[in-house]
Parts: sequence; C-alpha cells; structure tokens
Amino acid sequence: MAKLDIEIQTRKMLKPSAPTPDNLRRLKISLFDQLARSAYVPMLFNYLPNSTSSYDHNDDKLEKSLAETLTKFYPFAGRFAKDDPFSIDCNDEGVEYVQTKVNADDLAQFLGKDDDIESSLIDLLPIKDVEPSSPSSPLFGVQVNVFNNGGVTIGIQISHIVADAFTLATFVNEWAHTNTLSSMPQDNNYLHKFGELSSLFPPKMLQLPSFDPNTSSTTTGTTVPNYKNVTKRFVFDALAIENLKKTIKDDSSMIRQPTKLVVVMSLLWKVLARISCAKNGNSRDSTFGFVISYRGKVSCIPSTEHVLGTFSIPEIANMEGDVARKDELNDFVKLVGNRIGDTFAAIDKASKVDDIYSLTLNNQIKIIDKLLQRDKIDIYGTTSWCKLPWYEADFGWGKPFWVTPVSFGIHELTILMDTKDGNGIEIIVTMKENDMTEFERDPHILSSTSKLTFHSFG
Repeated sequence: MAKLDIEIQTRKMLKPSAPTPDNLRRLKISLFDQLARSAYVPMLFNYLPNSTSSYDHNDDKLEKSLAETLTKFYPFAGRFAKDDPFSIDCNDEGVEYVQTKVNADDLAQFLGKDDDIESSLIDLLPIKDVEPSSPSSPLFGVQVNVFNNGGVTIGIQISHIVADAFTLATFVNEWAHTNTLSSMPQDNNYLHKFGELSSLFPPKMLQLPSFDPNTSSTTTGTTVPNYKNVTKRFVFDALAIENLKKTIKDDSSMIRQPTKLVVVMSLLWKVLARISCAKNGNSRDSTFGFVISYRGKVSCIPSTEHVLGTFSIPEIANMEGDVARKDELNDFVKLVGNRIGDTFAAIDKASKVDDIYSLTLNNQIKIIDKLLQRDKIDIYGTTSWCKLPWYEADFGWGKPFWVTPVSFGIHELTILMDTKDGNGIEIIVTMKENDMTEFERDPHILSSTSKLTFHSFG
C-alpha cells in the first residue's frame, strides 16, 4: 500500500498553560495502573472538511486549548519518576505536539484504496521508537494532520499506565469543549480524582511473570516469532447483530440476556475456535479474555464513576475442547455472559476495598496461569472501547466521521468499538496471516460482517 506523504510543520514539547501546584507534583499510580500493559494507547479522530469552520495552520487556538486542558490533566505532561517505579513526576515537562501537512486530498479516499490500512494509520501518530515506560519518554502525544482538502486527523497516544480508554475519552472531550469555548455546563468533579484510586488501591511489590504477548513463553529467553501478524477491520451493523441474537435459543442457565457486545465477542470466539480446530485436527481447550470496568459498579466505594487512571478488572471465560466441538453459538454466549454476570455479582458483593483488591489480583493470577499453558491451549484476548463518547469530540469542525484505535499488533487480540451511529460494532482483529485468510472466509464472518469502507464518508 502507498504511504501517506506527510510533511512535519511543527514538533515541540508543549507544556501546560499554568504550572502544576507543588502539592500535586508527585502522583502515585494505583494497583490498576501497575497491572496495565506498558504501551501507548493510540487513537485517531478523523474530521471531514467543514464549509463554515476548519482548522487553520496559522491559528494556534488548538495548541492553546490543549495547553489549557493539560493544566487539569496535569499528569499527562509529566514523566515516570526515576526514583520510584510507582510514581509520576508531574513536572510539566510537556507532551509531544506535532503539526503536519498531508499531501493527499482526503483521508477517506486514501484509505478506501486498500483494506491494509494500519501502516498508514501509524504515520498519523506522534510518538515513534520510544520506550513507553522510560523516565525520559513523554506520557502523552498529539499529532494534528491536515489534508489538502481541509480534513483533519488528530492522532493521540497516551501511556496505558496513566490512562485507560475512559480517561482518554474524558480528556479529548474536555479539550474539544475548551477549544470551542463551549458555554455548556461541565461536570468537573473528575478533575480532583487523579490520586483517588492510588489512595484506595496503592501499588504493591508483586512477583508476577512478565509476558511478550506475541510469543508463547515468558519474556525471559523469548525468541522472535516466525510468523507475520496482519490486522483487518470488520463491521457488524445493527441488522447483523439482531439476526445473530435471533439464533440464540432461550436457555434458563443464562444469567442475563446477552448484549450486542456479548453476542459479537461470543461469535468471534466461536470462529477462532473453529479455525484452531481445523488447523490442529482437534478442538483444544480455549480461554477468552476481556476487561470489565469497575466504574459505577463498586457500591462499597462511592463516587468512583468519574475517577481517572485505570479502573478495571481483567476477566476470562474458559471452554473445554469437547464443548467447543459442538460449535453452537449458545455455548459461547452462555460462557461469556455468565462470566460477566458472575463478575458483576462479585463486585456488588464486595463490602470493602480489600475485597476489590483481592478480586483483581486473583483474576490477574488466573490469567497468568493460563498464559503459562498457552503452548497447550488457545488464548484469545479482546478489549472493548464501546459505550464511550468518542464521537462527541467536536473541536468546532463538527463531530468526527470516524474514530478508531490503531492496532497494538498483538497476536490474537481484537479491539471492539461502537460504530458512529452507536448501533453497530467495528472490530479490529490481529492474527497470523494464514489464520486471517480462514477468518475472512468463515461463513459466519461473511454473513454477519462487512469490510470497513470509506466511500460513504466523502
């Protein structure tokens, strides 16, 4: 695929518009931040040209509003502390800020030429070839890419140890409101909650193995995998999801009615299990991983709905090979849905902070136990960024036509996002090249999804 021709106009370290107060200069991370993967979370916000208002390279309004917003999200402009692995120096050192001119008429037209788009999307991001957890590395970066026709793509990267998807979505919408000088009343309760999770859930010295997700062993003595990962995107529209729901039979053993997210995740697991069975000649035991947010669910800890940082619990559902051989969507839906239901019940039952602590660590240990067996079992991972206000981020040019994460490139990891209308789900799937060929021609994928297309955005 042809590369985007990008000219860098500006590259700088952008500091907050006002210094961070002395009493906020050191931020302890929480247990949840500690368990997060050391990586940058990459997101792209894509805007069509607007006849009434557009981005102006000669106007520094966007840059100024970002600097103002950073005063509220002050850890983003800091660095990991050199003397404490569990702290951030909120020293206002700055965030990576890049402005570019893209010599292409339109992002939608360019991406529409090929479905192998990941390499081009990476070029729209600001931070490259940097170790995410180094004390010298920025925690946050923004790249403003302006196309010939006036369309804009804002590429954002944030250290996962500092923020999860909720925190990033909160930041972007606050920045957009600041840029438009919106008179809409804002809920600023979250502005004072950066340290709340670390005070409730301080980090601990944990003896947990570390893993390279693209290999089949621990990071000690790993070898480079001898396969090529590819990433592709598929869309389940509202009708496809509704048709899938109709195939699910009533079952009294299901704890709750399956949501559209559970249905899509379950179908994904079913397809991946079928591919594994065909490849190995038998159905292997498999584990399906996902993440559940704690926000708004922990009754024993009031007012945590808007806390910033990372606040989630990793969860897994397990299936024995002989069950997977039945190849019934109901079986996968029941396992995923009931695991979520059981986790919600355990969270609701928690009567003190220690219960949440134990629940989180026990789940982390369960996942590591499975990872240690991954030469013998299949392990699939998902992360959902659904139900967040990504498409509300209006900087004055209208709402984005497409918001997307950029693939982490992790083998057999799938990212799920709401479509713009909120009724469908876009999935970003990464797997071995040969497995992707089988995935694309699976009857369920062919009948329930469409390839992501861009012609309608023009």
